[in-house]
Amino acid sequence: MNISGLDLNLLIAFESLLDERHVGRAANRVGLSQPAFSNALSRLRSRLHDPLFVRTNRGMVPTPRAEQLSAPVRKALSLLRETLEAPRAFDPITSAQRFRIAVSDDVELRLVSFLAGQILPGEVQIQTQRLDGLFMIPESELRSGSLDLAIGYFNDARSLAPSFLMETLGEERNVVIARRGHPALKRRLTLERLARLDHAAVVYRKEPWGLIDTALAARGLKRRLRLASPHCLAVLRAVACSDLVACVQESMAKAFGPSLGLVSYPEPIGLPPFVLRMTWHEQRNNEPAQTWLRTLIQREMCPNI
Repeated sequence: MNISGLDLNLLIAFESLLDERHVGRAANRVGLSQPAFSNALSRLRSRLHDPLFVRTNRGMVPTPRAEQLSAPVRKALSLLRETLEAPRAFDPITSAQRFRIAVSDDVELRLVSFLAGQILPGEVQIQTQRLDGLFMIPESELRSGSLDLAIGYFNDARSLAPSFLMETLGEERNVVIARRGHPALKRRLTLERLARLDHAAVVYRKEPWGLIDTALAARGLKRRLRLASPHCLAVLRAVACSDLVACVQESMAKAFGPSLGLVSYPEPIGLPPFVLRMTWHEQRNNEPAQTWLRTLIQREMCPNI
């Protein structure tokens, strides 16, 4: 396509619809009426010879061509804004910015209540989604801009693609939990006895085989996994009302264990601490709104820094 004569506002409308997936919200975001926005979208479709977005019951879904254009268009617009626009401070009271964060289940339980207190009063919106895997970075979604941040137990920055940035938020140790009075835990919990118990576990959609299973297998052992759920709180409640045991993050055991009648034990497996990290794409690194959000999360998760 010859870009001579291309109206830059068409790309801004395209970016807005990528984010909002709704014509009315996208139009409002860029200050256009809905008919004017639809006209802009029609003009861009004509220039690119592609429908770009298809209306479904899940909103306006980008076509493969739109997905292909997403990252380079966002990067180009970000560079133009950084070059041409005067730096503006971010005001969470007046901004209607929507932040999209992918998190592990335990981090969501810790973080959402804190963020709720920070965005009210005001117009800022927070949307969380579950990571596909506890240790998996959603690179394509961060690259396309459909996610602003991801927080999980990721490998360190040496494993990142060059266009990603990362910050360490802390470490998390694991403990074994069981209901108070569990008949099999009146003696010291050894590795062999742990393997013989019935287990519940937090299992993510794309990580069905966990570190615990790998560590046990290396010693010729296998746990009896009887219940798997992607929700940490569901696992804690299941353990509280049965003779199941589970290996969970220590912060979850401390936060919810006392009210559920759970007892924590040192895990005999020798698992290394999980390192909690936050990652994002470089194209959003210098945006004031993104800096505000990352600073807020860092202060909550790393209070001593």
